[in-house]
Amino acid sequence: MTNSRPIIDVAAIDAAVARLSKQRPAYAAILGFYGPVYRAQLEAAAKTSPPAMCIDESHLDMQFNQDFSLIDPAAFPMDLPAAGKLLRIICRIAVSSGEKLKDAGLALLKAMDDGVVADGSLDQYLLKDAQIASLALELGVCADMLGLFFQLAARPSVEKSARQLADRLADDQTDKSSCPICGKPPLIGELDDEGRQWLHCGLCGHRWPVRRMACPLCSNSDSENLSYFFSDAEPEYRVNLCGQCRHYLKVVDVRKMDRCFYAPLEQAASLHLDMLAAEKGYHHLMEADPPTTA
Repeated sequence: MTNSRPIIDVAAIDAAVARLSKQRPAYAAILGFYGPVYRAQLEAAAKTSPPAMCIDESHLDMQFNQDFSLIDPAAFPMDLPAAGKLLRIICRIAVSSGEKLKDAGLALLKAMDDGVVADGSLDQYLLKDAQIASLALELGVCADMLGLFFQLAARPSVEKSARQLADRLADDQTDKSSCPICGKPPLIGELDDEGRQWLHCGLCGHRWPVRRMACPLCSNSDSENLSYFFSDAEPEYRVNLCGQCRHYLKVVDVRKMDRCFYAPLEQAASLHLDMLAAEKGYHHLMEADPPTTA
């Protein structure tokens, strides 16, 4: 079973965002931000060349055999100039996308213009939560917002580095509860054209297979303790619920879609399902305790 992902281009993303914006007017503001950001990320990816990863094969074998992820997220190599350019674009998109986003975008742009955040030293902040929190306090803005901007800017480098590591993974990645590459929890699930279920990493975008009739977090396969809900108005979505660990997974059935499947977009355009699951007392897999890493 291959974990290769369909190629997503700018035109496909633009069409998907336009269709979703028309179908779900309530998401106009969210998609007004994320749509241009996804376009900017895809355009930046073509010009992003992170340093080649120094890979110790014996270390990778040990990591995978002991069920650890292959890399600490903070260790992903970055193309800093490309990330800096993308970060500025993301900030400018944020400035035109709402008051909270605007304040954080303006503050970060000023910090970059003043040299407080220099392109050459972006690695101090990309995927570094503690440093981002300190910077947010200095700038007087929301740390979560800054963290989002930095993570979005890092995505092209992270995805390219993750693809290098994906070639080193063992053939059997089935039923890992977290990303085999970086250890982060899944963002969303996918049912492919053949009905197989996959998870998509929320950080590096890696895709790996899981059983359909089991909780990906606790491996519960008791049908009496597994359930789901869906809406006839949105047949492409279902939300799988585990009564044992009280976590849920949103799954997108690509066989029922009239647009391309792009995991970050589907997550952003289905936040109402997260709210429904939370009202039922369930937690997103991304809220689960992280696995132990070496």
